[in-house]
Amino acid sequence: MNILITGGAGFIGQTLYLELAKLCNQVTLMDKKKIIFDQTNHIHYIQANVCDRRMMLNIFENYQFDGVIHLAAVSRVVEAERSPKECKETNIKGSHSLLDSIEKSQQKPWLIFGSSREVYGEQPCLPVKENASLKPVNIYGKTKVIGEQLFYNFAKKNNLNCAIIRFSNVYGNSFDIFDRIIPKFMRAVKTGFILSIEGGDQLIDFTHINDTIHFIITVIKYLNSKKNIQENFHCCPGIGWSLQELIHYIEIAVGKKAKTKKMPKRSYDVVKFVGDTAKIKNILGLNYFISLEEGIYLSINEYC
Repeated sequence: MNILITGGAGFIGQTLYLELAKLCNQVTLMDKKKIIFDQTNHIHYIQANVCDRRMMLNIFENYQFDGVIHLAAVSRVVEAERSPKECKETNIKGSHSLLDSIEKSQQKPWLIFGSSREVYGEQPCLPVKENASLKPVNIYGKTKVIGEQLFYNFAKKNNLNCAIIRFSNVYGNSFDIFDRIIPKFMRAVKTGFILSIEGGDQLIDFTHINDTIHFIITVIKYLNSKKNIQENFHCCPGIGWSLQELIHYIEIAVGKKAKTKKMPKRSYDVVKFVGDTAKIKNILGLNYFISLEEGIYLSINEYC
C-alpha cells in the first residue's frame, strides 16, 4: 500500500513508519519539522506544514495514496494551554486543509484520525465506552472533538472507510517527548531529582508504544477488509494505574527511591480515565496489552 502519515516526525509517526516499511508498504512521511530520515525505496519524507493548503494540494497531485493517517497536531495538553492559537490552527485548520486536498484530488483513501482520550473530559463512570458523551475540559480535547467530526462527516459524505483512534497516554521508546509523564518521572528518579506531582489522585490508562503500533496496523487491516465504514476505537489496555503505582514500578526498575513534592492540580487536567475495551476485543480481536509494570522494564533503556 501507499500510505501518507502526517505528523510523521512525531513519537507515534516515527515508530509507525518503521513498522509499515518492514511490511513492504510505501510510506510518505510529512511533517513541518526538518529531520533527516534514512530514505529507502519504501520511505519518502516531505517537509511541509499541514496547514499549507497549496503544499497539501501539491502532495496529492503528485502522489497516489491508498490510506492517510493523520497524526499532525499540537499533541500535548500543556502545550495547547500555553499556545491555544497554535493548537487551534494546527489541529483544526490542518484537518480542514488535509481533507480539502483529498477531496480536490478525487482520491479515495481510507482514513485514520489520531484522536485522544481527552475528548471525554472527566466522566462520571469508569470504564468509559466509545459512545460516551464528549465533554472535553481543555483546548486540546476540544480541537480533537472538532477533528473527529470533520473526519467522520467527510468520510460519510465521500463513502470512505474511516477510523478514529483515541490514544491514551502512549509511552515507551526514544522517539517520545522526554518531558512527558513516564520519561520525565523515570529520569527524575534515576538522577535523584524531585518529582512534582500535580494533584496526585490520577488514574491513567497507560499504553505502550508497541501495542499502539500493533493496534494501528490491525485497524488498517480492518479498514481494508470493509466498505463504507466509519468507526471510533479506544487504543488502551483498559486498566487504570495510579501515580503511586507508576512511581513504585519505576523505583523497582531503576533501583532508587523517588523524591516527590505534591503540587496543586492543574485546572485543565483530566484526573481519571479508563477506557472500555469490549469494542476492540469484539471487532478487532485485540485482547492483550502490555502491563504498565512490564512496559516500564521495556522502556528503561529507552529513557535513561
